Amino acid sequence: MKKHFILFAVLLLAGLLPAGARAELRAGAAKVDVTPLTLPVIRNGGFLEASDNRVLDPLNARCLVLDDRVTRLAIVVVDSCMLPRDLCDEAKRAASEKTGIPLDRILISATHCHSAPSSMSYCLGSRVDPRYRAFLPGKLVEAIVAANAALQPARAAWGRVDAGEFTACRRWSFLKGSELADPFGDKTVRANMHPGHGNENAVGPTGPADPWLSFLSVQRADGRPLSVLANFSMHYFGGHPGVSADYAGLFSERLAKRLAPGDTAFVGIMSQGTSGDLWWGDYRRPKRRNWSMQEYTGQLVELVAKRLAKLDHTADVPLGMAEARPEFYRRTPDAARLEWARGMLKKMNGQRPSNRPEVYAEQAVWIHENPVEEVPLQAIRIGGLGITAIPCEVYALTGLKLKSASPLPLTFNISLANGASGYIPPPEQHALGGYTTWPARTAGLEVNAEPRIVKATLKLLERASGLSEKKYTEPLSPYARVVMASRPVAYWRLGEQAGSIAVDATGNGHDANYKSGIAFHLPGYGEPAAGEAHASRAAHFAGGRVVAEVPAAEAFTVEFWLWNGAIKSQHGRDTCVSELAGLHLRIFEVTNVDEPVLTIVPGRVGRATVAPRQWHHVAVVARSGNHQLWLNGVKHLDEKREPKLNESTRTMKLVLGGSEDGIIDFAGKLDEIAYFDRVLTAEEIQTHAGKN
Repeated sequence: MKKHFILFAVLLLAGLLPAGARAELRAGAAKVDVTPLTLPVIRNGGFLEASDNRVLDPLNARCLVLDDRVTRLAIVVVDSCMLPRDLCDEAKRAASEKTGIPLDRILISATHCHSAPSSMSYCLGSRVDPRYRAFLPGKLVEAIVAANAALQPARAAWGRVDAGEFTACRRWSFLKGSELADPFGDKTVRANMHPGHGNENAVGPTGPADPWLSFLSVQRADGRPLSVLANFSMHYFGGHPGVSADYAGLFSERLAKRLAPGDTAFVGIMSQGTSGDLWWGDYRRPKRRNWSMQEYTGQLVELVAKRLAKLDHTADVPLGMAEARPEFYRRTPDAARLEWARGMLKKMNGQRPSNRPEVYAEQAVWIHENPVEEVPLQAIRIGGLGITAIPCEVYALTGLKLKSASPLPLTFNISLANGASGYIPPPEQHALGGYTTWPARTAGLEVNAEPRIVKATLKLLERASGLSEKKYTEPLSPYARVVMASRPVAYWRLGEQAGSIAVDATGNGHDANYKSGIAFHLPGYGEPAAGEAHASRAAHFAGGRVVAEVPAAEAFTVEFWLWNGAIKSQHGRDTCVSELAGLHLRIFEVTNVDEPVLTIVPGRVGRATVAPRQWHHVAVVARSGNHQLWLNGVKHLDEKREPKLNESTRTMKLVLGGSEDGIIDFAGKLDEIAYFDRVLTAEEIQTHAGKN
């Protein structure tokens, strides 16, 4: 059998196959029980080590093997929190010897359930469970061998459904002055997970959500379902008082019952998407949603089942796969941090960590002794579907970067694949702090690891598909077309996915600069005509600024959309939205007024209420003799005060997102900033605000 595939590949490369030769898909699937045989077991998933002495539901390794006469590959998804690289490689070597599938054509990933036995040491405060670590690799091999032995003619389809209701960003920024303390005793945490509902000191999410539940469907040649590999960006559904496969395992089993009742050979699979900063609980809601895991999972299964019913499957499914293993430095502790850590461990006297400082002391010493990490990266092409595999806890923004640049029509990322290299926050997130940035085995890679991994993974997608990656640009929305028709001198849409430059969409070259404390690519001002989920993107401000130099003008207009995240709080009583040629746009809390007010300083004669956590259109008009403030198409201030223009210079500075001196922040999002070297008419402002 192996000789047949080698001969086919040689003929294909030599161009000796008939012109009509096509990929002919074969597939096999298997499920193997990996529930621990001996209890209790060490469990990881929290900051501190825990143990379980009962099993609530079985754990499984689910495998799908695909073959197109040239490439054979295996995808394994395991009900586990994290799988270290050495464990994955051990299983791959044994499986390759038994099946002939090359090592670099095997993907092994964890679902990231937080209620499975520990297979990795230094998973924060948890050690490996040695008995389970010895048991698991053989079961993974068993799954790959069984799926490979079950290969049969097949056909496939792929698709996605919008499941945005079921996932949300759980990492929120906090108002200046309400930072949290890190394990090292410093108040550095400007953003962290799980702020709670109605937290007055919390501003808003620091990243976008990925709303798409994507999937690969495989059928037998006669049309009967064989397997579905799903992928969703939701961290986990916790609260299990014992060993459990969590929602991913439940989804897999319920999907099997929904699509193939009574067929024990069907294998449903749910893999971990880009959910490092996502979770099912939405803190934008006034209170916690009263969902059970069963209700939650059942709704996801129905979404997939309904979409699948509308898809056509094909046997013409060419396969491709590529792998690379770059090395990354870890963020090792400096001498002072290392001395602190060693002193802490000495006091612990061999005991397991009992609090966060002790956890991170142990981590600091481990990182010092292990400063380099090998990071396996993979990319798979399955017809028009791309799958990337990263051994990290990946933020949703990273997944959106991969999807928008992928050369294939549909792409999803499987996280915690082929190892467990920890969180990889986009670089700008490091400035905001929080436990996904504190150096640890589970969050320790160099600050620029994320862009390096994105770049390398996209190159692998090119290799696997034979196609070139795309470049992301924010879609030109109906609103943007209206603004461009008014001919702004500069227009910063703030839809970037990364970087230090806010690009001037007019092409006039007046690019602005992002200053540290910005989160990128959040949902922006949305109009009903936008269609695609979150087609408009915005920047989130948590201590950062956008600074631009524009041509000076005696009369000018600056307009933008504003989302104020500061609800009533002692830290959010006074924020600075922008400084525009001597005009300071500020938000204040006013006694006996239910909502904060927007006004211009100096002056404060007119003011407009800005309901928190809603989008508002703002226009500031300045000319000799007076300035105006418009909110949502209504003029609220028309003051006889001349703006402080410096006539000796040919440019003027615009600062948005806080005061130029850095003392007062803006807490929220800005979008679609436009600068005009003239006074916009009332009709133009009202049209841009959506009033006409």
